Amino acid sequence: MKTEMMATLSRRGWRLEEPLDIATATRPGKLDAVRNTRFGPFAIEWETGNISSSHRALNKMALGILKTKLAGGALVVPSRKLYKYLTDRVGNFAELEPYLDLWKAVPCRQGLLQIFVVEYDATSTDVPRIAKGTDGRALT
Repeated sequence: MKTEMMATLSRRGWRLEEPLDIATATRPGKLDAVRNTRFGPFAIEWETGNISSSHRALNKMALGILKTKLAGGALVVPSRKLYKYLTDRVGNFAELEPYLDLWKAVPCRQGLLQIFVVEYDATSTDVPRIAKGTDGRALT
């Protein structure tokens, strides 16, 4: 799903794997996709890592908004129903929800930080399972 979305965003003028200088000592990782808007850059992160990387992605975008380097950001995560079909501990909305008050409290004059939850259309036993290692991570 992420590959298709990033390809579509790229065709529509988004820059992929965009570094953003938002920290003072070291740079956080690249943003999945960034597009300039009349309000400033807007970022999208698609969660494919564990719940810790979801927190890092939201914190990176919140910091970008706080420092006025981003006009906004969005994190795409699976629903809890979809979660069980993915690799263990992948970032998901149910585990992020208790922290919403923290991100809402980020003092900024303007900006938008949002989370999009994706769900499957259907399930099928004909689709190959995602191979997992003993640590629960996907094998490539």
